[in-house]
Amino acid sequence: MRRGLTYLLVSTLGVVVFIAAARADLINPPAGAAKAQVNFEQSPPRRVAPFPIMLNSAVRAYVDAYLASSDGLRRCYERSAPYFNQMVEVLRRRGLPPDIIYLAFAESAFSSRGAGPWQLTKSTARRFGLRVNRYLDERRDPIKSTRAAAEYLAELHDEVGGDWRLTIVAWNEGEGGINRFVGWNNVNPELMLKNLPSRTRSLIDRFMAVDFISRNAQAYGLQQADLTQLQDDYGRLYVDAGPLSRIATRLHLSARRLRQLNPALLTNHIPPGGYELTVPASRLADLDR
Repeated sequence: MRRGLTYLLVSTLGVVVFIAAARADLINPPAGAAKAQVNFEQSPPRRVAPFPIMLNSAVRAYVDAYLASSDGLRRCYERSAPYFNQMVEVLRRRGLPPDIIYLAFAESAFSSRGAGPWQLTKSTARRFGLRVNRYLDERRDPIKSTRAAAEYLAELHDEVGGDWRLTIVAWNEGEGGINRFVGWNNVNPELMLKNLPSRTRSLIDRFMAVDFISRNAQAYGLQQADLTQLQDDYGRLYVDAGPLSRIATRLHLSARRLRQLNPALLTNHIPPGGYELTVPASRLADLDR
């Protein structure tokens, strides 16, 4: 489990599980927008089947626990809203089930802190083109980190023989543990889950629980916002240098709000080489007047 989350011990259907619930004070991180250093190869958009959920007793226990403390899940939806559609499109274009976006919910409650929504390690992030240095941590940029996560998940999917459940197992076990699971794609899924390390099994169960709830959000009274409208409320502004406070003043924003909108920034200055900021579209219109 990750720092920046609170944990609830829940006993449901005779299964004791740990549930990661979002902290109320986590910042809502709209999409960052730095210029990418690496051009990712993307396959043409195509329909991909949803992730194969298994609604076993452990997953049901997580479903019940999440619904019993649904405010945490609602905050995850709110934090993801400004860039949800774009992230799903990145996953689709790379040939991933679009509902794998809920892996970020299970990993981090969609936090912009620490290692970001996907909780990529520094070495993995850098291998897939993200900048992680004293000025920037692009793991915290929802769109850029989703591109990297999609590339990594697609690579793992190929290496484990085309099984999405095993892909999540390999994701959690790390690059050094992939070989342990090659050939498991012919194993009964229930048997496979029972033989996984508890940490990995917990992640998969949490992910499938959030995915199941999200597929049935209206039935559970968890209607999501108009994600398309929210996403269109943000634009991008390239700035070559300067303190964020000065830029924020020009945009009639607080420096704190500008940092919230650009979670990859680690300092109060534009990093060397310039940076493309995410800002409210209405503020961009003000600059043009």
